Amino acid sequence: MNSRADRDRAEALAAALPALVLAARQLAGQLDAGLHGRRRAGPGEQFWQYREAEPGDSLRRIDWRRSARGETLFRREREAETAAVLLIEVDRHPGMGWASAPALASKQARALLLALACGCLALAGGERVAALGCRAPLVGGAALTHLAEALVQPAPTGAGFERGEGVLALFGDFLEAPPLLAERLGALGAGLRGGVLVQVLDPAEVEFPYHGRVLFQDVTAGGPDEDVARAEAIAPAFRARMAAQIEAVARVARAATLTPVLHRTDQPALAALARIYPALNASRQAAR
Repeated sequence: MNSRADRDRAEALAAALPALVLAARQLAGQLDAGLHGRRRAGPGEQFWQYREAEPGDSLRRIDWRRSARGETLFRREREAETAAVLLIEVDRHPGMGWASAPALASKQARALLLALACGCLALAGGERVAALGCRAPLVGGAALTHLAEALVQPAPTGAGFERGEGVLALFGDFLEAPPLLAERLGALGAGLRGGVLVQVLDPAEVEFPYHGRVLFQDVTAGGPDEDVARAEAIAPAFRARMAAQIEAVARVARAATLTPVLHRTDQPALAALARIYPALNASRQAAR
C-alpha cells in the first residue's frame, strides 16, 4: 500500500474484523447443514459408518465385532479426507469501500462477510482454507480470525500455491475490462482450479437512481471529478453498460471454469451464501 489513504483504509478494516468474524460465524450457522455436508466413503482415517459387506469386499475391511451381533457381515467405511484447499481472495481496491447509502454495507464489507462465511463452513467441514497468496493453509481454532487478517493484507511477494492446486473463491466488484479479468484469471490458473467468482455490487451501480445535477468522483484511480447536469439523461446508457459488464464478467468466469454469482449489497447475504457454497462443492467434486 502506497498512500496514507490506503493505510487508513486497511486500519479501518482491521478494526472491524472481530465483528465481521462473528457475523460470518452467525451467517454460516444459518445455512442449512445439508448444503455443506460432504461426508462420504473414502481412503481417510476417520470412521464414518458401517455398511453390509458385498461380494468382493476385502476380509480386512470386515468388522468382526460388529458382525458378531447378528448373521450379517458388516464392513467399516472411513470418511474420505479432502485434499483440496479453498483459496479465498477479496479485492482490496479503493472502490470496494464505497456504499451509496449509510444503511448499506460497503462492497468490501459484504465481500469479506461472504468470504469468511465460506471459510467458516469449509473449516467446519474439515477442509483446509487459505487466503490466496499465502503458502500454508490455516488451521486451528483461530483459523478464521487469521484468514480475516490475511484477506485485508497485501499478499506476500512470490507467495502462493502451485498452479492448479486449490479451489478458488474470488470476491470483488470486477468492474475492470473483461479482457484484463480474463488475463488475471488465467494467471491464477482458474481453468485448472475451478470455483466461484462472486461479483458484489452496490444497487446504485446497477439501477443508477440519480436525478438532476450530480458530482461523480473517481475513488479508484484518482481521476477528475465529473459534474453531470442531468443525471437522468445518461441513466439508460449507464444501465445498459453495467448490464453488459455483468454479462461479460459471467462469460469470462465460465470460460475459466468458475461459477459466476452476482450479489447486490441490498440483498440478504444468506441468499448469496446459499448459492455460493453449493457451487464450491460442485467444483470440489469435479476436481476429484
